[in-house]
Amino acid sequence: MVERMLVGDDDVGVSYADVFVVVREGESEPGPNDWEVTLRTCGQHHLDPGEHDLSLDAADGSHLRGRALLRFSDGLRHLFRGDGRLTGYDDAP
Repeated sequence: MVERMLVGDDDVGVSYADVFVVVREGESEPGPNDWEVTLRTCGQHHLDPGEHDLSLDAADGSHLRGRALLRFSDGLRHLFRGDGRLTGYDDAP
């Protein structure tokens, strides 16, 4: 669960956000397109279509960063698909 999120330099108000990650068999981290972020903002928030640098602070204290494409946005709900390495991801128990 994500507590704080930056889209570029824009600190968006997070109502709810999570990160979905796939690590394929034989790999130690997700591939460039194997992660996505679902974001619901506190109020209407316009995001431009295209690529964005994301920075996420998770509830567990971890910090994730990566480049992603905005796949959907209606002003409140936004879906990003990874388009590069997701740094900060650690699958260790």
